[in-house]
Amino acid sequence: MIRVALDAMGGDLGPRIAFDGAVEILSRHQDVVITIYYSPSFDLALPIPNERLLLVPCSDVVGCDEEIVLSLFRRRNSSLYQSLNALAQKSSDVVVTLGNTGAMVALARHILGVLKPKLYPALIRELYSNPLRCLVDLGANVHCPSSMLVGFAELGAAYVEALSQETPKVGLLNVGVESTKGSAVIKETDALLSQKTWPLYLGYAEGSELFEGDKNVIVCDGMVGNAVLKASEGLLSFLMGRFKGVAGASSLFETFYQDERRHGACLVGVRGNLVKGHGCSDLSAMIGAIEYGIDIARADLCSAIEARLCNEALESGE
Repeated sequence: MIRVALDAMGGDLGPRIAFDGAVEILSRHQDVVITIYYSPSFDLALPIPNERLLLVPCSDVVGCDEEIVLSLFRRRNSSLYQSLNALAQKSSDVVVTLGNTGAMVALARHILGVLKPKLYPALIRELYSNPLRCLVDLGANVHCPSSMLVGFAELGAAYVEALSQETPKVGLLNVGVESTKGSAVIKETDALLSQKTWPLYLGYAEGSELFEGDKNVIVCDGMVGNAVLKASEGLLSFLMGRFKGVAGASSLFETFYQDERRHGACLVGVRGNLVKGHGCSDLSAMIGAIEYGIDIARADLCSAIEARLCNEALESGE
C-alpha cells in the first residue's frame, strides 16, 4: 500500500479541495491509503473515514504568508509539521501539500534531514513527462553560490535517472551560450560542472531551450526558476483564454496544461518524498498533485536519488 500524508491546509481554496481530491484518488487507486491533516476550525462537512481514509485534526495552521522564524519549528501541532513528522516516522510514504513553500522547505530540512551534507534541497518541476525534462530550482533557494547550483545539477540528474530511461543532460540557464556571458556565479558553476564526469554537462542553456533541445535538466537559482515557471504558466493560461472557442486550439492547450503542468513540484535532497502543489490549485490540480506523489512513492524516489549520489561520491572519492 502507498501511504499518502495530505496536508489539507494552505491552499487558496481551503481544505475542501483536499477532501474531495482524496476521495477521488481513493476511488481510482485501490492500493492507496490517505491520511488527511486538517484544522477543525473550518466549518466543513468532513469525508467519512474508513480503513483507507484517516483524518487527523490539528490545532495549528501555517499561513501561506508567514515568515520563517524560530517559532515555526516549535509548532508541532500544525498540519504541515504533523504530515512531515509522519514521513519522518515512516508512517507515510509521501507528503503532499499546497501550503507555504518556505515553511515546507525549512521544516523538511529540520524534521527529515538532508541526503548529503552541504547539499541543499531543491524544487524540481517536470516541464515534460515523456520524454522527461526538468527545471531545478523553482524557489526553495533564492541566493545560490556555485556549489549549490552544482548540487542542483546532481539532484536533477538523479531524478531523471530514477524516473525514466533518459540520460540526464544538464544545461545551466544563462543569458546566452557564449562563454563571455553570465554572472560570476554562473561562470564559476560552468567551470565546476565542466570538470565533473557525472552528470553529463552540455554547457549554457538559453530560455528558448526550456521546452525543447538536447538538455533535459535545466539548472538555475530559485528566483530565476520561479519567475520562469510562473511566466510560462501565465502565458499558457493567457493563450487558453485568448483561443477559447477556436476549434481544436483550446482543447490542445487544456490537454497540455492538465497532463504536463498541473501536478506541482517535487522537493528533492531531503530524506523523504514531498510534493508541493500550487497554492491556487483547483480540484483537478489537487488530484494531479496527489497522483504525482503516488508515482514518486511507488518509485521510492528519495532512496533512488540517495543511492545514486552515494555511488557517485564513492566513484569520485569524495
